[in-house]
Amino acid sequence: MILNRRFSLLFCLTVTLAVALPVRALPPHPVTTLQVPLVAQAPALPALPVNAPEPIEPVLDGISEVAMNEDWDGIGYLQPTSPAAEQAGWLREVSLPLYASADGEHWGWLLNGWLIPNGQPAFAIGRDAGFTMVRTAPTQLAFPILERRDDGWIRVQYTDGGSAWVHVDHLDNRGLALSATLTESPIANTGANISVAQQLAAAERLQFRQAVAAQVLRSQPELNRNVISLVSADSLIEPIEVSGDWVKVRVISPVDGCVPLSRAESEEGWMRWRGPDGDVLLGEGESCS
Repeated sequence: MILNRRFSLLFCLTVTLAVALPVRALPPHPVTTLQVPLVAQAPALPALPVNAPEPIEPVLDGISEVAMNEDWDGIGYLQPTSPAAEQAGWLREVSLPLYASADGEHWGWLLNGWLIPNGQPAFAIGRDAGFTMVRTAPTQLAFPILERRDDGWIRVQYTDGGSAWVHVDHLDNRGLALSATLTESPIANTGANISVAQQLAAAERLQFRQAVAAQVLRSQPELNRNVISLVSADSLIEPIEVSGDWVKVRVISPVDGCVPLSRAESEEGWMRWRGPDGDVLLGEGESCS
């Protein structure tokens, strides 16, 4: 039965992606600015599928990760607006309509841990259908954004060769609210469409995006003999300003979550938020409010 199921899955996905949503080879340089007419409003939100399956947790073994570095073809990522379930667990709460093209026909849903093409069986993410995601924090996976338009349409990658279009106005209409964060400077057109630098500058606190024990704090935003100290991952890191690939921070350590301990000390300096190979090193942390 398992072999028959996987064969049926492969056949259905191949037919569906080839006919309803063509598989697209990832472009070496995604289009980031298109001259298109602006639309007055987003497309009407489609009706939810009838008899949708119960929410499930995605299977991590069936999700492959792409590295966010200089060889990455993405221009950003799609993830929860607020802290949610770790890794890809947040997909259990998502309700997001997918489209075959910008301004095109509604193709299907990402719904409660399932990929549901219109008129096709539902596929459990990571179990029946292999997905592709990018790591944005040690405990967070997100969908790569490959392309965006000035009228609110973004193209997201969800398999090695498959992508779909979504509209930013649909990111918080149902289910878990999502945000589209661009790693390249965007022409802002919605509150959900911000760059990583803007996100860091507006954050209450920062956290490491990679599983490392410490990062260097420097007196100036440059690589030189200017090391102040090493910042541990469990420190309280507050952003002050962003300049290029650097962010000036106030570091408080040691702390218990958001509460400084009796022997805590505070110091200011500069940390790299983006590494020399393009890796994003720092991200928005959980609020202390």
